[in-house]
Amino acid sequence: MDIQQLEPVDLPDPRTTTIFEMSRVPGISGKGEHTYHCPSCKSILLENVFASHMARIVFRCPNCGGLSRLQSRNSSPQHVPLIVESH
Repeated sequence: MDIQQLEPVDLPDPRTTTIFEMSRVPGISGKGEHTYHCPSCKSILLENVFASHMARIVFRCPNCGGLSRLQSRNSSPQHVPLIVESH
């Protein structure tokens, strides 16, 4: 399994950024090709996901509280004013 590191981010404005508040790890599991860990504590946050589905979202680690996102390469972020909590 190829595990990649998410990119750490500063506290974003919750009015202009989607923040996914995870309640456990991994916060999201799927059937995709990529797995990502928290840059601060190395907890697996996204497991077997499609990177294109996770773009433009900031994730809060439930273990250390750190904020991170997929590394932006080709596109500038487009933010949606929404906070999502997992259950």
